[in-house]
Amino acid sequence: MTCQHASARSRRRHRRASGGRAGARHGPTLQRGRLPALALVAAALVGAAGGRSCAIAAEDGPAASPHAALWSLEPLAVSAPPPLTRGDEDRARNAIDRFILARLSADGVAPPPPADARTLARRLFFDLHGLPPAPDDVARFEAAARAAGPDAAVAELVEALLASPRFGEHMARLWLDVVRYADSNGFDWDEFRPEAWRFRDYVVRSFNADKPFDRFLREQLAGDELVGGPPDTPAERDAWIATGFLRLGPHDNAAALFNEQARSRAELLADVTETTAAGFLGLTFSCCRCHDHKVDPFSQTDHYRLRAFFAAVRFADDCPLDLAAEREGIAAHNRAREAEAATLRGQLEALPESDAEARAALAARIEAAEAAKLPFTRGMLMTDEAGAPPPTHVLAGGDHAAPGPEVEPGFPLVFTAGADVVAAPVNPHTSGRRLALANWIASPSNPLTARVFVNRIWQALHGRALVATPDDFGGAGSPPADRALLDHLADRFLRDGWSVKRLVRYVALSGSYRQSSAGAAEHFALRQPRRLSAEQLRDAMLHVSGLLDSKRDGPPVWPELPPEVLDSNPAFLDDNAEKTKGWYPSPPEARFCRSLFLVQKRNTRLPLLEAFDLPDNSVPCARRGVSTTPPQALMLLNGPLTIQASRAWAERVTREAGADPAARIARVFALAFQRAPEPEEIEACLRVAESHGLPEVCRAILNVNEFVSVD
Repeated sequence: MTCQHASARSRRRHRRASGGRAGARHGPTLQRGRLPALALVAAALVGAAGGRSCAIAAEDGPAASPHAALWSLEPLAVSAPPPLTRGDEDRARNAIDRFILARLSADGVAPPPPADARTLARRLFFDLHGLPPAPDDVARFEAAARAAGPDAAVAELVEALLASPRFGEHMARLWLDVVRYADSNGFDWDEFRPEAWRFRDYVVRSFNADKPFDRFLREQLAGDELVGGPPDTPAERDAWIATGFLRLGPHDNAAALFNEQARSRAELLADVTETTAAGFLGLTFSCCRCHDHKVDPFSQTDHYRLRAFFAAVRFADDCPLDLAAEREGIAAHNRAREAEAATLRGQLEALPESDAEARAALAARIEAAEAAKLPFTRGMLMTDEAGAPPPTHVLAGGDHAAPGPEVEPGFPLVFTAGADVVAAPVNPHTSGRRLALANWIASPSNPLTARVFVNRIWQALHGRALVATPDDFGGAGSPPADRALLDHLADRFLRDGWSVKRLVRYVALSGSYRQSSAGAAEHFALRQPRRLSAEQLRDAMLHVSGLLDSKRDGPPVWPELPPEVLDSNPAFLDDNAEKTKGWYPSPPEARFCRSLFLVQKRNTRLPLLEAFDLPDNSVPCARRGVSTTPPQALMLLNGPLTIQASRAWAERVTREAGADPAARIARVFALAFQRAPEPEEIEACLRVAESHGLPEVCRAILNVNEFVSVD
């Protein structure tokens, strides 16, 4: 299943036109019996403020059906890896290979041979860093493989890649797809979100630090409930920043102008509910927003009981992210400036109005004192409203203007686990509801969470997911290609303390990961060549040309856009005083950052990235689409970045290879492909260089399949 392409504007129109039925999936109506009440969580979460509590409902569930017994809702079925057959002993590097080899044997498919060292090095760099290796990286890897053997060489390279900050940057891009990250609101105005980048950097830090994935999830759902107020440590600050997940979805800032706050609020709650279900659990809860799920055993009531966990959320723009000592320093500084201003105001009031010159001087000093105050650091955060959470109602047809029965927060009633996730909130100013939900989602007894994430990692490293519909582990989704392997990976992930780096290492060290590509073969266990993602392609162009800069965090970079793109967006022409609607390019020297750090506006995307299937970030993206279109060829051949990169690349090669034309061509191939050119390639490139110049050779190389794909 590829990403749904629905802009924030089209979603808004669709919801209005259909009475709030956006996102419903229609299928055959199922005959339903009755499910007994399940022992979920029958305890109350009592907060420290005024005895407020969070009662987790355990009512009778939706009607059952013959299709209700979803494999994904069953506990992990952990089995011993299959035994190796004669002849396969040398192919297996860990237990993954025993599952894969058994499956290939059962399907009558011969295992491919191992990939050569150069191919494997390129694969590892792109899969773990999202960037190509330098020629020296590949040379060292090949030498290590000859000296110590392939196993030791792979293990050493994987450790180096995992230890690099580039690992977190690449993994962050994968996760930001899942959580629909953007630097703007979407809808008609698509205002810039100046603090959204803090969430992006939080994700990078989390993957680089190998933060346990269960903690990572808890922070995004309830980081504010994990700490006791404004942050006192960097870890507590990150927990607050993580709550930006709750408001990453599209937001209509114009709703209040049309008295549509209720509609906007309902869309926010629907978005975070459905993104949480799809991204963390692989469940399509958008399908039961308007009616009982047509395929899966979830009722419309289940949707709103899950939504009730978020009922109290509010924007927490007033929460400072400065640590305790920093907050006190800022407050002390501001008190001094305010005292100075107060003294000056007193002097101003005592002055005769006739002394205009002295009054003007005092007014200027007052203004300077006020301007010298320091702001607190703010972020795009969420927390709870004070007091009891507002009621949640089942909405008839998903229409916010048609409230039905009131429901309490509760987990989907098909689950039998959950009693071990109750915990009182640390923050006395919140309801504790989201922490209860986060604890249930991140519980080892939840059968979905680990399965969903290890499936994403397998897809990222192998190109194919074990469950081909990563956001739909339900009846309409694909069954696992090998459930025993999926559950083995999920179980190991849990036993390894939810460590993402250990999971990546385990997969990357398997013999299956190291196999050579099998061309057009369709078996799930066989690799195919993959085209680079939009960001990988742009970053590779900058990397080989030497233009890629060292930016690692901070506010996003705004590239230059073609006039026709700027002129086609009315929001740019209707900018506001805060300058959040317009497009303000960064200085030219700052525009060659890694693509992760480029601004991501929902309604305006960079032509190169959009041409190469950058997903719509108004909704979660489970898997990038891969298209082949004429604009891709035109953009890659004649686009401004291609021309810039080609010229810079030619200058780099001239500096590094000297005056010999053949040496220059060899250096171009080393940087692009990490190999020497064949004699006929040298001859062809020399002809082009003599006729049109070395930049044209570089431009041609950027357009060949070997550059834009990885085996």
